[in-house]
This record gives sequence, C-alpha cells and structure tokens, in this order.
Amino acid sequence: MTTVEGSDAAEALRIGRAVARDALLDVLAQAGFRRVAGPEDRWRGALTFQPANRDNGSVRTTLVEVVLEEDFPFTAPKVLPLSRGWAEQVTGRTFTDSYYEASNGWHRDLDRAMCLFIQADHTRIPWADGEQLLDQARAWLAQDAAGWGDDVPALDLDRYLHPSAERALILYGNLAGHEGKVLQLRRKRHGVLRVGPVAAPRRRGRASGHRIWPSDTVLILDAKELDGPIRDWDDLCAAVDADGARTLARAYDDGLRKVMLIYRHRTVRGVLGLALAADKDDKVTVKSLKTAPDDLATRTIRAHPRAEVLGSKRVAVVGVGAIGSVVADLLHRSGVGELVLIDGDLLLPGNTTRHLLDGDAVGLPKARAVAEALCKTRPRFGAVQWQDERLRSVADALTLLAGHDVVVDATADSTATAMLTAAARAGAGHLLSVCVLADGYAIRVDRTPVRDGEQPLPLPQLPPPRSDVYETGCGSPISQTPPAAVWEAAALAVRHTIGLLLNPGAAAPGEQRALAEGQDQ
Repeated sequence: MTTVEGSDAAEALRIGRAVARDALLDVLAQAGFRRVAGPEDRWRGALTFQPANRDNGSVRTTLVEVVLEEDFPFTAPKVLPLSRGWAEQVTGRTFTDSYYEASNGWHRDLDRAMCLFIQADHTRIPWADGEQLLDQARAWLAQDAAGWGDDVPALDLDRYLHPSAERALILYGNLAGHEGKVLQLRRKRHGVLRVGPVAAPRRRGRASGHRIWPSDTVLILDAKELDGPIRDWDDLCAAVDADGARTLARAYDDGLRKVMLIYRHRTVRGVLGLALAADKDDKVTVKSLKTAPDDLATRTIRAHPRAEVLGSKRVAVVGVGAIGSVVADLLHRSGVGELVLIDGDLLLPGNTTRHLLDGDAVGLPKARAVAEALCKTRPRFGAVQWQDERLRSVADALTLLAGHDVVVDATADSTATAMLTAAARAGAGHLLSVCVLADGYAIRVDRTPVRDGEQPLPLPQLPPPRSDVYETGCGSPISQTPPAAVWEAAALAVRHTIGLLLNPGAAAPGEQRALAEGQDQ
C-alpha cells in the first residue's frame, strides 16, 4: 500500500469527497431534484410514499430539501421536509390534499431535519448511497404518517433540546414517591451532583414571607405517556397533568430552575433532566441537563448477557499477578456472584507494568489489594474475598475445587499447578489453567478434567528461551512477556471460564494461540 502524506493526502481526500458528492447528485438529479440558489449546497425535490399503516393504495407527496455538508460523505446530509405552506411559497404551486406535512414529533433534529440513520454503522457510510438515502427518507415519511406505530420505544429525549451551559452530571436513584417534590442536589467529586433528600426553601428577606428555592435543588415531575418530545416550556407543561403544571409554574416563580421529568414511552421509562431560564423577552426556555441513573440495573446492563446466572456462581482465582488480576477483574465485571482470590505475594513496583493495580497498591498483598480495588470500583457487584497465602497441599487443592464452581489457576507456579491438576483429574472439581508461553510467543488455556473421549491440547512447539533477565532483590528470572499478551491471555481464560460456568457439558478442553511468528512483538 502506498502512503500518501501532507498535501497529497489532502488532495486525495478532496477528490474522494468530490466523487462521492457527484455520485449522490446524479441520483438526486434522476429523482427530479434541483439545486436551490444560495450559499449552501442545497437540493430540492419531491418524494412520494405510502403511509406505513395504509394498504388502500393512497400515495402522499412531501417536498424535501437535501443539504450537503462540507465534509460529505463523512457527515450525513440533512434532509428537511417542507411544510405545505412553505412548499407552495417556494415553488409557486398549489398542492392538493395528498401533500403530507411532516409532524414536529419524534425523529427530528434540532434544526428539524429528519433523523434517518440512528444506528451507528462503523463499516460503511449508508447515506453516501443516494438511492439508500432517498429510500430511507421515504420510509421515515411513511412511519411519520402512520404515527410511528412500529417505533422502538427507547428514545433519547436529550437530542430534541439544546444542552444547558451547566455541564455538571446529575446522578439519581429511585425517584418513585418523590413526584411533585423538590429535592436537594448534593455536590460530589468532579462536580457531580447527586439527587438527595427533600429540600427546604429559603425565605427572601426577613420581612418577607416569600420563599425561594436555592440553585442546588430540583423538582421531580411525573409525565403521562409522551406523544412527542419535549422541545419547549409548552411541551413540558402539556406533558404533565394539571396539578403538575401548577406545581411547575409555582416552583419556577419561586426560583427553581432544574426539573427531572419521569416519562413513559410505551414499555420504556426514563428520566429527562431540564434546565429552565428566562430569555430577553421573559419567556421560559428549556434546555437539557446531563443526567444518569445510578443503580444496580444500570451498572450491570453492560455486564455479561447472562449476568443473572453468573451471579449464582462461585469462582476462585489462584494467583492474582499480572494475568490473575485481570482475570479477576473481568469475572467481576461479568457478574460472577462470588470471587475468592488467593495469592501470598506482595505487589512490587515492577509488577505494576502488567498488573491491574497501580503504584498506590505497592507493598500490599496482591490478593487483598485486588479484592479491595474490585469492591471499590463496583461496590454493588459480586462479593470478593481474599486469602493472603499460597496453596500448600493437595488437601488444600481438593477443598478449593470442591467449594467452587470453577477454579482458575494463574499462578505460573509448577507446584501449585501440579496439585490443582491432580485434584481436578481425581474428580474434585473444574479447573482452568492459563499461562503465557515463551515470553509472549503463545497463550494457552487448559481445562481439567477432560471428558471421556476428549484429548487434551498437545504440547506446543516453542522457540528457544531468551537469556534470563533478573531483577535486583528477586531470585527468579523476570518474564519479558509484553502487557498485551498478558491481557489477551486473561480474556481468553475468562471466556473459557464463563463457558464452563454456563454450559459445562459443551466446554472445550482448552485453547492455544500463537501471538507472533517470532518473539519480537
């Protein structure tokens, strides 16, 4: 591949954008679109479609304008549907009742452009295909005319509002039972605000009985089923019942400037944070606040898809050095209900290059430090216990395997591995051993015991060992394994561990991967 640098690269990109633009304009021209005079690259034309909920053959027409941004095709074109009055004004024509005027509801951006491509697709740029762009616009109009009956219920209401200049993140828990109440906002680290208890107003002046809400308060309102997005004050008042609207107006008059609106759309419930302010004409403006739920469901939604099942499992990780610490972290993130971490070593400065922990944990027992880090990062996830000792006997290995659904051996200790393997072969329980071979040349996971008829993995062909590298104060050679190989080995071990936890009958006997042809990585 030839590398293009400097001005040559810019010229190549310019030519590529020009080719993509010309291809799109060819499609628009064939569809009857014509350029609109003005500084923008704007094209106007008519789209015909049949509403999605009608099968009687009625066809509707909408005039749209396609605006190409300077960075097209890397930026999607804007497609704006014209109202009937505006369409008649710019064309000088009178349209019949078959003209469809797009609603001002769902799936329109702040500039009223149609939101056509919601799902991120990192493998292609779909709007660069002119036919696909127009087909998507017709499909949007058909759904809009049908009232979005097949719409996905989850909607991001923030996108219909300009963001507030106040950039603080507001975290909230369960707001049920607080509807109509004003709650306090407590300031936490990094400027985060957390919704707290019921707030008390302050009196304005000694002689006045008028009360005012301080800036660190928020009103909780419950909306009915939303028929459309919240774009302004009128939409907000219409979204709540009469009592809610009166509560809102009274609170605003008393100085309250933040609202959290609990809303429902079909089967989905959500919370929209709103900042209120008065413009120069004393009209109330509505902007979005950055909010996020902070509960167990929110924290676990990105864990393993079967986190509920994993929550009932118990796993021991023997050896929480570089590989074992990452194994423990990934298992905890995935939702494993209980982890037991076993390691008798202290964390040394040199360990932190490949270890999960950083320099703040130097001098602590590895097992304890990793356990505390997992619980601090995800306090509501599974329990984590630790043992500051080595595996000392076959009896210990038998007890460990019998008391856990899976034991992960990440010790790189031949004695501990031999004891655990012997106990697992004797039927004490499930063992997964993980290691990095030849300073990162390969990674390997082995399951013990193998089932009848299965063959364990064959021994690999490894390159000759490197010269030993020693560290002052340490009697054993130091592995030159790159950090990336450590994390890849840990990820491989966790995938096999979870497979064994969820479906032990289908678990593979192991896996081995060569990471490089040679040892230079």
